[in-house]
Amino acid sequence: MKPLPMLQPASLARSAVDRNDAARGSDGDLSELWQRSRVHGILAHRGYLLVASGGLAPVTEAEVPEDSTQIYLGVDDTDTHWIGIDLTDAGRAAIDSSLAAQRDRDAVDFLDAPASGIDAAEPTWLPLREIAEALSDRDAGLACELVAVGNWHRTHTHSPRNGAPTVPMRGGWVRRDPEAGSEHFPRTDPAVIMAVVHTDEHGTERLLLGSNAAWPEDRFSVLAGFVEPGETLENAVVREVWEEARVPCRNPRYLGSQPWPFPASLMLGFSVEAQTLDFQADLVEISGLRWFTREELREQVDTGAVSVPGSVSIAGQLISAWMHNA
Repeated sequence: MKPLPMLQPASLARSAVDRNDAARGSDGDLSELWQRSRVHGILAHRGYLLVASGGLAPVTEAEVPEDSTQIYLGVDDTDTHWIGIDLTDAGRAAIDSSLAAQRDRDAVDFLDAPASGIDAAEPTWLPLREIAEALSDRDAGLACELVAVGNWHRTHTHSPRNGAPTVPMRGGWVRRDPEAGSEHFPRTDPAVIMAVVHTDEHGTERLLLGSNAAWPEDRFSVLAGFVEPGETLENAVVREVWEEARVPCRNPRYLGSQPWPFPASLMLGFSVEAQTLDFQADLVEISGLRWFTREELREQVDTGAVSVPGSVSIAGQLISAWMHNA
């Protein structure tokens, strides 16, 4: 197979912020940081972000609900510090009430503004998956960081050792058990995702795509799976393809990575050479498998017979890289 190029940072893999861990402090109180001359907050709630005018909508300390979790996200190249606020359901309701009051007060100002989407002048909530590609490098990095750490805070409120409640420390990057003194850190689950390519005796390449059992029959993507304990990334690639498709593979090659904070994954992209065109779907995770030449895949996608992931995900980036690597 013709080697695929390394993936360039795209979508959620982009960032332009120094996480600046030295400024996180030792506890969870960021009130001193809020007093700096250049500091903004951004809001997230269950994977949704408050956006306006083409980017993340900045807020002040006074606008942050009291029951929110605050996370120091870093500093950008203008020396502006950013604090992420992960809202509770009650906090989201409070923000929505405040926004409604603002709309009532400033209704005339919004008459000629864009009505919806990330470019709307009026602040609105949109999911990270939907807006990732429209955000700047800075905002994409901030949003991904906030959603990922916010997800961790919501699901790790108690110590896994003794069940005691934990509290945020170090600018929101640690949770500490006040009784036992144990500290707990955000987790990231590594997952491999791979372009499985077969090259026949004539040099024709085919890409193996699978349809997840939970998807419509016409939706296909590259294969993927989580890395198991004590396993290398390369071994995980070969194992996952065998488990899901019964296709023996060789020569896994790393191509790039992308955070996937839904809720806590790091997607590690690979290409790998298939040794046969024979396959057998596992019928548990994968309901169907198909080999595509480049021409077949282009035609099927163009006619709508097959749908594949867009470039917001590394899956779509891998498929696009292979299709343009003729």
